[in-house]
Amino acid sequence: MKIIVVGCGKIGYTIAKVLSEKKDIDVTVVDNNPNIFDKMVEPIDVIFISGNGANEKTLIEAGAKDADLIVSTTNADELNVLCCIMAERLGTKHSIARVRNPEYMLEFNKLWKDLGIDMVINPERQTAREISRILRYHAADDIVTFIGDRVELVSFKVSETPEYFVGKSVSQIFDNNMGILLAIVERENQALIPNGDLIFKESDIIWIMGRPSQIMKFFTLIKKGPKKGQEIMVIGGGKITHYLVELLNRHTTKANIKIIEKDRSKCESLYEALSSASLERRCLFIHGDGTNEELLIDEGIDTMDACVCLTDRDEENVFISLYAMRRGVKKVITKINYIHQNMAKSLGLWLGNIITPQYITAKTVIRYVDGLSGAVGRNIMTIHQIYSGDDGNVDAIEFQVNKKAKCIDTPIKKLKLKKGILIGCISRDFDIIIPSGETEIHIGDRVIIFSKNNDIRDLDDILEN
Repeated sequence: MKIIVVGCGKIGYTIAKVLSEKKDIDVTVVDNNPNIFDKMVEPIDVIFISGNGANEKTLIEAGAKDADLIVSTTNADELNVLCCIMAERLGTKHSIARVRNPEYMLEFNKLWKDLGIDMVINPERQTAREISRILRYHAADDIVTFIGDRVELVSFKVSETPEYFVGKSVSQIFDNNMGILLAIVERENQALIPNGDLIFKESDIIWIMGRPSQIMKFFTLIKKGPKKGQEIMVIGGGKITHYLVELLNRHTTKANIKIIEKDRSKCESLYEALSSASLERRCLFIHGDGTNEELLIDEGIDTMDACVCLTDRDEENVFISLYAMRRGVKKVITKINYIHQNMAKSLGLWLGNIITPQYITAKTVIRYVDGLSGAVGRNIMTIHQIYSGDDGNVDAIEFQVNKKAKCIDTPIKKLKLKKGILIGCISRDFDIIIPSGETEIHIGDRVIIFSKNNDIRDLDDILEN
């Protein structure tokens, strides 16, 4: 597979690096700074071309006539869109454009497809969405999304609510009317695809799947959902904060948000932007330095349910996060751009939830690429490796059923599925279906399959023989 990455900033470099490490993918990076690689901490195995990614001659030199994908990640939204349009006109099969302006995302959301752009990525919005999910599910450790974020796969520890699970069987806790699927149980470095007789242990990690609203109901049921009127302190008033407020306002459990920003003009701009969208009602805007201990105490950091550190400086975010945890804040989220997560862990810096915008964006692109590379003619939309341990891997694979297959139009209970296969969820029109034995797969459905140690390249690969 041939992929062109235009723009080699933090986002472009991370995407190019991760793609270049995958087998059978050739990456060409285009940037108008001929010395850009001199600034990189770690070299990457790519072809580098110096030039303007919107220039026809440069794109042809980069191989746009027969490329499978172009990913344009420069700091200019309009340039990214133009690069994608020109590359596709030259023959590139697929395109992804980085678009950061909130107005573009809202106003032109329906027009991207008409322009020939297959995917629009907004790192700040994706980061805000990740933070929003972490805040929504108090007990969640990891969250994976499917079918345009309409379905979520969430993991959590049984030890968070041992009284609800330990010593009870799957059938005692989960039933078909909950709208929740118990997908995987991790136990002693093994992954179990459970049946109704499995008895939960305190050391187990559970993965459940369903609509976000159903998962929220489940966490409320086990008394691990967020309380109403959650008190959240956000340090830093950039684009991520703008999107985060927008997303938190959609939650059924509305949050009260204190935003601290030391740049006065930035603080005022955020207030004006949120006011124009009528999103500022539950927000308090404070012009001040988030590293000032006296300010944090005066603004009630001791009473906060969560502290989200989103300044432009990693050192400030780490410093404030450690302080918030020392003050007893239960949920701390730390944005890091440059400090490597493994370095923070090896130094013993337990920072709660660490988020890295470029890696969140790269992960989105990788999922799209995995769908393209593993699914030519096979209808795979995305592939997620959910678990890797002593007994192998568990993948979650999203299929688009657009051709006749042996497993369609037959009740699931009559299908002879391979060992280690679980049909997790079906999207049909506007419905999300957690399947029972009577459920059938139809043409037009999107289906999520869990596979343990099986090579699944086609929907019929889930069947024996």
